[in-house]
Amino acid sequence: MRAIVIALTLLVGAAAVAFNAMPSSRPQAVAPRVGPPLQASMAWGYQLQGARAEFVPPAIDLLVIDHAREQSSTDLLTPTDVQAFRTRSTGAPRVVLAYMSVGEAEKYRYYWRNSWVTKAWLGLLKPSWLARENKEWKGNYLVRFWDAGWQKLIFNPAPTLLDNIRLKWLGAPEPYIDKIIDAGFDGVYLDRVDVFGEWEKSHPSAEADMSAFVERLSKYAKSRKPGFLIVPQNGEELLTRADYRGAVDGIAKEDLLFGVEKSEKANHRDETKRSVELLKQLQADGKPVFVMEYLQDQSKRAISRARMKDLGFGIAFAERDLNRPPELEQVPTAPTVAAPPKAAITTAPAIPKPQP
Repeated sequence: MRAIVIALTLLVGAAAVAFNAMPSSRPQAVAPRVGPPLQASMAWGYQLQGARAEFVPPAIDLLVIDHAREQSSTDLLTPTDVQAFRTRSTGAPRVVLAYMSVGEAEKYRYYWRNSWVTKAWLGLLKPSWLARENKEWKGNYLVRFWDAGWQKLIFNPAPTLLDNIRLKWLGAPEPYIDKIIDAGFDGVYLDRVDVFGEWEKSHPSAEADMSAFVERLSKYAKSRKPGFLIVPQNGEELLTRADYRGAVDGIAKEDLLFGVEKSEKANHRDETKRSVELLKQLQADGKPVFVMEYLQDQSKRAISRARMKDLGFGIAFAERDLNRPPELEQVPTAPTVAAPPKAAITTAPAIPKPQP
């Protein structure tokens, strides 16, 4: 009898493995992205809470918003909503990227299951990729981003038949990037790419694994939607890798000049210098660099504007809560000089008097 039970167990296990390995159809490709090139985005903005299309200044070329209607909600933007953000009040198109964290799981996302962390379940349902909660951002949890389970939640280039059954019949969440692509965004804005630095002691290959993760994500997204944009935030250390630079279309950097140690405080010169050197590697490939400084001090804003102009980086300012419409950077222009009055018509041209 025991031998029969063991044999049946092995048979069921083998069947499950084979069933899971059976290929299934992947999500269908969609039409290529149509819109302005990312390199042409001169003015950009970043708002994750309370974004409304009618409040975005028409001069904003690049906009980063959350896929959810409110960041703490599972109510997602529809293609109609996204198209409204992509179309300025003037009718001209703009580039719109969806925020997506790839280094942390967020408790308020559509994919979250409370049973993962509910004490009543004693951690029995906790995924292998889910790690500790971020003490500074409650509701955000570090993830073992190299884990196949987490990566499959972000994108799944080769779903098995079992994956589709889980998705259609068992309520498994659809891969995050597919929801963003199907909503009509121009691309994705990858946050917490820099989380590899928090794993390097316990997982020495963390940096290489993050690079490979983004590269695979980029390849998949661009195969589904040609021209789809991949823009990571921070993690500029990865730009030393040519394959990584080839996978991304631009990069955003927070707190390049101020705010690393304390709000509005100037960063250490060597730290800024190192980041600039890394960012310029991508710029040398012809790809744009966007900088976000969380500054209210106008003199420090002026310093930032001047420095970014010299570097050729885009600059934007916001409050760290990112709950207000993007600010439009005012570019100084030469003062308007009134035209001199027209001279009376005579047989000879009038000679204007010298101005004092």
